[in-house]
Amino acid sequence: MMLREPRTIAEAIERCRLRLRNTSDSPGLDARLLAQFVTGLDASALIAYGDATLEQARRRKLFELTERRAGGEPIAYIVGKKSFCGLDLHVDKRVLVPRPETEELVQACVDDWSGRAADIADIGTGSGAIACALAHLLPAARITATDVSAPALEVARDNAATLLLSEQISFVASDLFDALDGALRFDAIVTNLPYVGSEHRGLEPNVSAHEPSQALLAGPDGLDLYRRLFNEAPQRIKPGGVLYCECGPDNARELQALAVKAFPGARVELRKDLAGLDRMIVCRLAGASA
Repeated sequence: MMLREPRTIAEAIERCRLRLRNTSDSPGLDARLLAQFVTGLDASALIAYGDATLEQARRRKLFELTERRAGGEPIAYIVGKKSFCGLDLHVDKRVLVPRPETEELVQACVDDWSGRAADIADIGTGSGAIACALAHLLPAARITATDVSAPALEVARDNAATLLLSEQISFVASDLFDALDGALRFDAIVTNLPYVGSEHRGLEPNVSAHEPSQALLAGPDGLDLYRRLFNEAPQRIKPGGVLYCECGPDNARELQALAVKAFPGARVELRKDLAGLDRMIVCRLAGASA
């Protein structure tokens, strides 16, 4: 039976939800987000004006975007933005989509350094999500953000400029610490380096198909970049400094062991995320006051 062509905003959203129900974990939310993007209405207005007619051009656009989402493209790439720690960040295929778990990494650093004029490095900044969030939440801090990807740094710089945080963040094209002044030391290093193993079979097909592999994969066990980081990080952290690393539940304990070896005498903590999965290594050097 042919479905009646939807005319109202609510009917169009329902058509999108039905199209996405077998391809998305949140078809209703995705349909509403796409409708907000196409109509320019916020969530409450979308409900209030649900019975209003959605003109044909916007209906067509909405259904085109729905097909992209049905094909597995991240909703953030389609609408061009992602909320992170209360900030709207521009994202596209040059960068990884920021995840909620990384907000917990940011919060761990904020809890330790709130109110202090800390020097903080964000190694592997990508979209600039961590750097921008730290600058916003720690207005007295000075942030140095590095990335080896020139296209990613373009996105990060644009996000910082849009959010009026450019004066607080220094962006540097660098492979980890390589391009930084050798004398530069930090109170804290925060990093969400790629940590997926190249043979890891648990990576969602839509993620591997659409997001940059350079921001995801790091050798057979996913720890190649962290091994390099740990070779250099002890010389880059001030006495009493703290290193915060995001990782995956499959290799978290291996990363913890690497941190213990790299930082003799430091207190190395493995933390779980809100879902109860091993997700973060916090390494406090001797004398830490945080």
